Parts: sequence; structure tokens; C-alpha cells
Amino acid sequence: MKILTINSGSTSIKFKLFEMPQEKLIAYGKVEEIGLEHSKLSFWCASHEEESVHSQISNHRKGFALIIKRLTDPTIKIIRDTSEIDAIGHRVVHAGEKLSHHSIINEEILGFIRDCIELAPLHNPPNLTGIEVCMEIFANTPNIAVFDNNFHKDIPQKAYLYGLPYEYYLKYRIRKYGFHGIAYTYMIKRLSELLQEKYGSASRQDNVIAIMLGGGSSITAVKSGISTDTSMGFTPAEGLIMSTRCGDIDPALIPYLMKKEGLDIAGIDSIINKKSGILGLSTKYSNFKQLQDGMLSGDEDCKRAFDAYVYRIKKYIGAYTAAMNGLDAIVFSGGIGEKSAILRESVLGKMDFLGIQLDKDLNGNLESEGIISGESSKVKVAVVNVDEEVVIARQTYGIVKDTGGPGK
Repeated sequence: MKILTINSGSTSIKFKLFEMPQEKLIAYGKVEEIGLEHSKLSFWCASHEEESVHSQISNHRKGFALIIKRLTDPTIKIIRDTSEIDAIGHRVVHAGEKLSHHSIINEEILGFIRDCIELAPLHNPPNLTGIEVCMEIFANTPNIAVFDNNFHKDIPQKAYLYGLPYEYYLKYRIRKYGFHGIAYTYMIKRLSELLQEKYGSASRQDNVIAIMLGGGSSITAVKSGISTDTSMGFTPAEGLIMSTRCGDIDPALIPYLMKKEGLDIAGIDSIINKKSGILGLSTKYSNFKQLQDGMLSGDEDCKRAFDAYVYRIKKYIGAYTAAMNGLDAIVFSGGIGEKSAILRESVLGKMDFLGIQLDKDLNGNLESEGIISGESSKVKVAVVNVDEEVVIARQTYGIVKDTGGPGK
């Protein structure tokens, strides 16, 4: 079965084509800068070297048309036409409480996604655009929604409720939802493979802390495979300090800053989501690599931001270890979590009470993914390179297979 996975952003479309259930990657690529002056398509397949095609791409429909043109190019010989694609899996960031499972997309599911636009205004609209365009282009092909917050559906009420009047939860469903769920699904499975232990199995009583560090960062407590708490909340702005998002702050700061700076709702939203985090603390960098290089060269602004970033992660590790009454493993992922040995060492340093022994050679010389804790460490530590698209393909394949196959 050929499964096409789609991650549609506001100005981009990422795609991969898999042969399932073998999980063989046939082709992948992305369209970038949609609607902007310098659009381009990056494309790879086994029979063709990776290439970039620059073209004016004014909207998502034209972006998908360009993708299909490459996939059906007779000189490349990937597929003859769109009928060879058996199903399409879409990453959808937010479904609120309306859905607790990944689903075949129909008008009802589209309605649920639209209803959650105000909960994820940056992500749900482009996700929805990708779905609608694909449903038109691939009229007879099943489209599957794989929801990013589904991993956190079993978080207990004591963890997802805020200390606000309960009526606001009943009226507006104000609660913690959590994000990065597709990545966490992959991280737990891959951790089990690396450690040759069935972490995440309901038959085991294990406690794992999964840490996703990138432009958006989050941390999740996973007990016997179930998400029991996570740092992101009603929106992705809660929790850890991120590239440009503030993370946890005193909520009374919002009206205080609005009054002092003469800000409207859009203005304070911009500060929280676009001008804070390591950018705000360093006054210069939102890119973590630049921040780290600055810190290592003695830049005090960068050191200030780096230390605050590390401290927030440490604090959550301690809190989640206490909440789960123990810790068996920690897994890092994301662009920062996978690439920054200094960050990992800084986070796990001076945490002797947990029994963590980091192998500095393994950590410092890690080229891809693997175990970085010492043999005598009570808590195992690993780094995983996340592949969200293969999770989307697995979920899509499973749903289509269980419903009788493509087109049924």
C-alpha cells in the first residue's frame, strides 16, 4: 500500500511517500515559501539525486500540483498517476476534546478541525488547507487525520485542569491539551528498541521523561506508555522556554504589561509567542546554535538565556519524577535535543539524587542517535532522531487496513 504523508504549514508542505507496511521510503521533499517571492520544491527519491526546483508557487493548490508533477514524472518512474496512492495521512495539530482517536476525514471531522482553529490559529488553518486540497485532487482516496494532541488524551483531570473557575472548563473547554504527540509516539517506541526494553508497554510499570527540544519545546511524563502530564497546555506557549515563546510566566504579568506598554491583545500575543524565549532573554538570537556559540565565547547575554533554558528543563524533570514516583529513562529529541551535547550535559549535570550517570564520551561523540548514559546509571538516557512522518504512515495504514482497504 502506498501512503503519502502530508504536513501542511502556513507557507510550506512537507511530504513523504511510503510503501507500507514495509515502511520503505520511496520519495520525500518539501515545498517552501508558498505565496512568497522565492518559492522552491526540494525533492528526493532512490532513483534520482536530491534536487531543488525554484518556481513561483502562489498557493497550496499549486504546491500540491508541483509535488504530483514530480511524483508522476515518467523519467523518474515513481508512480504513473495519483490512483496509485492508496491513502493520504495528514498531521493535524489540534482536535480539542472532540476526538480521542485518529480518523478517516469526512465532513464531520472537517467540522471538528475548523472548530479548533481558535485553539491552534497558527497550525490548524494550514493543516485544513492541505486536507481540503488533497480531498479535491485525490477525490477517491481516503484521507486520514493524525492528531498531534492525541498522545495526551489520557492525561488525568488533576493534571489537565487549571486553577480557574470550573465553569470555564465546562463552557470553553479551557484545559491542558499538550502537543508534539506524534513525535512522542515515535520517541517511546524507538527508546524501547534502543534499550531493548518494552518501554511504554501497559504490562510494565516504567516511568519515562521524554524531552522534545526545538523551536517549540516540550517535556512529557510517560508512565507505562501513557502520557500523565506534559508541559505545553491550552496552547503551545506554556511550559519550557522556547525559541521565541516565553513558556511559564505569572499570568498577572499579562494585564500589567498591557497597561505599562499600552498593548492590545495582538500586541501582548506577539510578545508571548514571537519576542520572548531565548530571543527575548538573549536580546539577539532565536537560533539555539547561535545562542550556544555565543555562550561558549563568553557572551553574557547568551549565557543568561542558556542558563534559564536549561534550568526550566531541570525543574520539569524533577517535578515529573516526583509526580510519577520514580524515573527509569530519559529520552531527548528535536533539533536541539538531538544535536547539542552541551545542552544535554548541562541539563543532566548536578542531578545525582536521580542516579543519572552520563557517559561524556558517548554524549560528546554521538553522531546520530543512541544511548548516552553510563553502564552503571540507574536512569537510562537516550537520544532519538524523530521521524513523525513514519508515525503518520503507520497510523494511516492501520486505519485504512482496518476499514477494508483503500476506497472501501
